[in-house]
Amino acid sequence: MTGVRSRFVCAAAGGLMIVLGLSPKLGALVEAVPQFVLGGAGLVMFGVVAATGVRILSTVDFSRRSNLFVLAISIGLGMIPLVAPKFFQFMPPSLAPLLNSGIVLATAGAVLLNLFYNGLGSTEATTQTASGDTLH
Repeated sequence: MTGVRSRFVCAAAGGLMIVLGLSPKLGALVEAVPQFVLGGAGLVMFGVVAATGVRILSTVDFSRRSNLFVLAISIGLGMIPLVAPKFFQFMPPSLAPLLNSGIVLATAGAVLLNLFYNGLGSTEATTQTASGDTLH
């Protein structure tokens, strides 16, 4: 949201937040922030994440059916905990934190399906794709 793209800044901010989180006085200050303010900040933050995801998906070649399958099935897997909360009721309770998280299911599904449909590819192709170069 701020436009800062430095890893150092993010790492420094994370370290600062950990140090500040160890102070009970600052914890009380954060707790005093109204829920409406936190909700508004969360709404903006998740909106930016969603918009970034849409921007990334706009660069995907959906003329390849495998990419469309990966996206569609991953979204479906991610919605299971929301639309069918008892879907995994007979699974071991130790897996509940993973199976009740739509983010975990969608991410695992996307990674595994992408490996299945598209494979690992060559290192050169992966590097070119990550840097934004198009493959010919």
